[in-house]
Amino acid sequence: MEIAFGLIKVPYGTPINVFKNLRVCDECHHAIKYISAIERRDIILRDTVRFHHVKDGCCSCGDYW
Repeated sequence: MEIAFGLIKVPYGTPINVFKNLRVCDECHHAIKYISAIERRDIILRDTVRFHHVKDGCCSCGDYW
């Protein structure tokens, strides 16, 4: 939901920041990577353990989340 809102409201070129109070699940992790690749946007996701900086469909965690 936050990512959809960010795609609409955040200007192109500005990263979309998402903060979660739970761990990101496998399905959401893959979905965020696909959204980043398709929309060509940077998404920075913070969960309870680490930051995930997703750019061009690749995550900074190396898919070790």
